[in-house]
Amino acid sequence: MTPLSLIPGRSLTTRLLFCTVLFVLLAEIVVMIPSVSNERMDWFRKRIDAAYLVSVALEGPHGRMITEDDAKMLFETAGIRGVTAKRGDTRSLILAPEIDPHGSQKIHRVDMDNMMPTSLIANAWATIFSSGESLIQVTGYPAEDSNETLDIIVSQEDLRRDLRTYARNILALSFVISTLTALLLFYAFNRMIVRPVKRLTDDMAAFESDPDREALIHIPSGRIDEIGAAERGLTTMQRRIHDLLAERRRLAALGSGISKISHDLRNILASAQLMSDRLAKSDDPAVRKLSPRLLSALDRAITLSRDTLAFGGMEASKLDKQPLSLKALADEVLEDTASLHVDSRNDIADDLQVLADRTHLYRSLLNLTRNAVEAMTPDQDAPPEKGSLIMNSEKKGADILIRITDSGPGLPEHARADLFEPFKGSKKPGGSGLGVAISAEIARAHGGRIDLEKSDEHGTTFLITLPDAAA
Repeated sequence: MTPLSLIPGRSLTTRLLFCTVLFVLLAEIVVMIPSVSNERMDWFRKRIDAAYLVSVALEGPHGRMITEDDAKMLFETAGIRGVTAKRGDTRSLILAPEIDPHGSQKIHRVDMDNMMPTSLIANAWATIFSSGESLIQVTGYPAEDSNETLDIIVSQEDLRRDLRTYARNILALSFVISTLTALLLFYAFNRMIVRPVKRLTDDMAAFESDPDREALIHIPSGRIDEIGAAERGLTTMQRRIHDLLAERRRLAALGSGISKISHDLRNILASAQLMSDRLAKSDDPAVRKLSPRLLSALDRAITLSRDTLAFGGMEASKLDKQPLSLKALADEVLEDTASLHVDSRNDIADDLQVLADRTHLYRSLLNLTRNAVEAMTPDQDAPPEKGSLIMNSEKKGADILIRITDSGPGLPEHARADLFEPFKGSKKPGGSGLGVAISAEIARAHGGRIDLEKSDEHGTTFLITLPDAAA
């Protein structure tokens, strides 16, 4: 239970209860609007039927069955002020209304057979909100004799009082029904939806606080509906995250150990390299013959140690990004990778700037350029053929595109699958497989990427995409 769920109107359960009461009450009010009109018509029909029965008892074909005093008492009990009967062309006054002909009392006329539904509803609610002591003349047929028409006069005040009582009863009943329905729906929804969702959120919060504890992984309830699918999806995701974090911890510990070993190994190899230089000056021909191979092996070992340390230390949070001239950086890279067998050209615009860490971006360009130069440097048995290396760039939308194109033999098909994977991408003897991987990691740390745009017998093109800070 979070503090937010205790605030009225903010928790899911409170909203559910409020919406259920409101919607059911609105539905009952919609039903009540025409029901008041029906109650008004029923009120008129009951009095017309009562007036017919009293008139038959008073002036029936077999003589009077009640006295005039009894008839007046019955009319008064029914709230009827006046009655006129019409059969054919004959009209008879059964009860004369007590109306002052010179008074200002208003009489409303209602014909029960000539009323539209909208008019009935409007008149009913107009009666409820009316005031005063007006009279209503109602014309209609009694249920027992459709050949006789009765005109009765009733008090609007009596009708208004009865309609208001009926409307209050309907509202009270609607409130009771809506409350009961809301409670039942709340109980059902709370068990079917709210509680499972709350359980999901609680388990998510608990797992977020300590994702290393396997006991906090959500256990599905076995439901086959949408919530069950969400539970199974959450369990799968939490288990993958838990396994991934465990794997990351193992890799972090392994990487830390490898970094320390590589650091110490690089120092040892540097000392060994100095010693090998002395061996190269030895007077023993056999020693001098083995020295170049020893130096080459030491160089490869030092390069592997350096690349491993660089790959392990690549984190976006450690970048020192500054605006820098991309052309000047490319010139520096091309100078450091200059070769007699390669013509290098820098076609990057002079005014193009990029927001990046100079040291890491230099390393990324250097790795790709060095690989290209090595690919175009002929072996001892190969005929001398000069290659070309071109670096250019362009702005495209919110990105800066940098292309490094060489005229080398291209990458073999089997080398492209794991090109950006560390320790896998290199297919040349003595390669560490970290050069392109480090370049790709540096690009990702800057919010960009590296793609192999083209590689065939005519050469290879790497595309570096970096975000344009100005855009």
